Amino acid sequence: MSNLFGKAPLAVAIALVTSTQLSHAQMLEEVIVTAQKRAESLQDVPISVSALQGDKISEAGIPNMSAMADYVPNLVITEGTVSTYITMRGAGSGNNQAFEQSVGMYIDGIYMGRGRQYRSPFLDIERVEVLRGPQGTLFGKNTVAGAVSIITASPDVGEEFNGKIDVSAEENGGLIGDLVLSGSPTDNLALRLAARHRETDGYAENTFLGTDEPASEEDMLRLTAVWQPTDNTNINFKYSKNQWEKTGAPSSSWLYLDPESRDRDFPNRSAFASIAYLITDTIYPEMAAEAEKDFTIFKDDGYGPDGKTLGIGINPDGSENDVDNAVLNIEVDMGEHTFTSVTGWSQYTYVDGVDVDWLPLQFIHRDDDQDFEQISQEFRITSPGGEFFDYVGGVYWEQSELSFDRRVTIDTNMGGLVPQVIGANSLLTVLTGGAYTAEQIARNHYYELDASSWAAFFQGTFNLGDSLRLTLGLRYTEETKEAISQQFLSDNIDGLNVPNNNFFLGLIQATNFNTYAYDYDEERDTDAWIPSMNVQWDVSEDSMLYFSASSGFKSGGFTSADDGEPGDLTPGAWPCVPGQPIEACYDPTRPSDEFEFDDEEVLAYEIGGKHTLLDGGMTLNWALFHTEYSDLQTSIFKGVGFGVTNAAESTIDGLEVDMAWQATDRLRLGANAAWLDAAYDSFKDAPCNALQLDADPFCGSPLGVSDNDLSGERTTFAPEITAALFFDYVYTLNSGMEWFLSGEANYRDDYPTSGDNDPLDYSDSLVKSNLRTGLRGADGNWELMLYGRNLSDEQATGNSFDTPVLAGSHSWVFDEGRVLGAKISYLW
Repeated sequence: MSNLFGKAPLAVAIALVTSTQLSHAQMLEEVIVTAQKRAESLQDVPISVSALQGDKISEAGIPNMSAMADYVPNLVITEGTVSTYITMRGAGSGNNQAFEQSVGMYIDGIYMGRGRQYRSPFLDIERVEVLRGPQGTLFGKNTVAGAVSIITASPDVGEEFNGKIDVSAEENGGLIGDLVLSGSPTDNLALRLAARHRETDGYAENTFLGTDEPASEEDMLRLTAVWQPTDNTNINFKYSKNQWEKTGAPSSSWLYLDPESRDRDFPNRSAFASIAYLITDTIYPEMAAEAEKDFTIFKDDGYGPDGKTLGIGINPDGSENDVDNAVLNIEVDMGEHTFTSVTGWSQYTYVDGVDVDWLPLQFIHRDDDQDFEQISQEFRITSPGGEFFDYVGGVYWEQSELSFDRRVTIDTNMGGLVPQVIGANSLLTVLTGGAYTAEQIARNHYYELDASSWAAFFQGTFNLGDSLRLTLGLRYTEETKEAISQQFLSDNIDGLNVPNNNFFLGLIQATNFNTYAYDYDEERDTDAWIPSMNVQWDVSEDSMLYFSASSGFKSGGFTSADDGEPGDLTPGAWPCVPGQPIEACYDPTRPSDEFEFDDEEVLAYEIGGKHTLLDGGMTLNWALFHTEYSDLQTSIFKGVGFGVTNAAESTIDGLEVDMAWQATDRLRLGANAAWLDAAYDSFKDAPCNALQLDADPFCGSPLGVSDNDLSGERTTFAPEITAALFFDYVYTLNSGMEWFLSGEANYRDDYPTSGDNDPLDYSDSLVKSNLRTGLRGADGNWELMLYGRNLSDEQATGNSFDTPVLAGSHSWVFDEGRVLGAKISYLW
């Protein structure tokens, strides 16, 4: 049944094309993009670009960036428990919230550099442009792998009042409502209002709590105003607000190691691992069986043994997010030139609670409370185009502030289960021979990162003849970052909000978790020249070849990890004696070398072609690329905690092909595919896997005798093959109504999702298939649609990882399964 569902869209498409008379006279609609800061046909842009139109996003029910990635070759976007992983052409950012993204995201021209901003839901989208390869000259820093440009819909001055209402109901308690109102109250002003409400009950069953997770609720609003005070001036203002909340999370243990295997393979596991295994085996013997079930969660979400009262941490497992964005875009025609000003403001706040033991135990919990604010300004001058020398140039300024409070709490009483099984009030009492009787201990981390940057850029094209063009670009950037990173330790005896310098508390945190009290304040400056070159040759009126060489950099910074030893210490060391102040045994203000990491750099070469065939009825685009990354920013394991360093180098080669064909006036077909060879050239100190760490606790560090050399191995989130097939069929009935049928089949190969490349943590290869069918009114003012997503009910891995502390067990974050639904739309 699964294979049948997976092949359904392809089988339907083949049946339609073979039963319908073909015609070469049908032409594809031209796709306009702004990938080079000016409006151009997609077929004229010498860059590997995928463009998804807003109608496609709405019809396919694509709710966000993560879901959209299934439709784009060589793009993987997945949400982890806290971090968001964005990878393009095998390059992305690791698991550290201080890392900038390798794939820059822009919403209406405003840079959105934090991973959390990739989670914002879609609302009233005009199109999404995915630019693959470094885009440093025009888009700036942190686009070493590519850029994603989201253009939201705007009203047209002079348009009549119009609107649209969509209402959808689907499985898992899903209910979605969209409203768009648009029109011109005056002859030089147009307004547009878009709003959405979406709620679901969750697609996984938490059999411990008896609930479905993650239950979610989203509310979004955007107001757009377009004002044309004069014939040569266009002012576009947008303000949007997004709020979404999730209760629970689609994450669970999928491998709970049995006693025989853990004793054989992990004889040196920690006391914390042993007590957690013992309590779980004793109280919850069904744990292993529950972990093997599809779309099943078996954890307490912080509510403890009774499943009702929050017993650990500040917030139960879930997330609350509040996002605001505003952009003011002013365009003035100055003779033949265009002056553009883009002013942006964005901010978000989120509060997360994460049950990070992934067990039905009140054991380990993490709380994050993060705030971010950014303002930016860009001025541009664009030449008219069509001259011997066409150009665009400008200046850019940006300032941002990121801050968060994080607490990681460990409960060694486990909500009363420890004394029930071993007779002592907590594991800490046992480990210290009764000298330290705390039941809960915590590390409390505050992090603040202030950043400011400015840049000047210029890109010019020499039209050397009717068929040959040479484009040269250069950008210069300067950036300053200042980081404050403070941490104190605490316990439930004095209060989890109160700093505590107890000797045993410090000893346990240092030797088991490489965690210390510290107070860092560091600053760094960087600057970079980013050149690019492109040669474009029009082989014919309908065929173009290009070659490009480009560079880029991803700015360095300061790790936001809360574990890590100060500069005076070796990992896991605790030099203090009872009663000694911290300042007397180590300097808490001097960080280790891993606190700061340097810029990451890239050099890329690409040759490609764009071809319009069958008298405009088909487009065939391809790109072959070679990319070299140096000083890759990576998280490395140092025995009892993670550090950050520029440890790795990688070489990535690949091929991308994209085809669209208007087979008949009724049928449109499309396909894309990508092949990727992404490997580390050098990564000798990669994180070690759990087996290696049990044999050598300092594996991969200078203190160890072994390592996990991943040189020559695949990079994370880099499937070797990705591909997609799609079709859209429309048939006009005698009544004038239209019957439509459309669908996709999206394939991706397996790939590693954890930094140690453990084969257990690979995401399996899979096909996700979708189908939609319905009726559309003769006058186009109503539509009724039935749809299905992920028809084969694939449980796709978002990312998989070693369960913290529980050596040998693994947990994961997984995507939504099959969803069936219905949608009704009314337009006026």
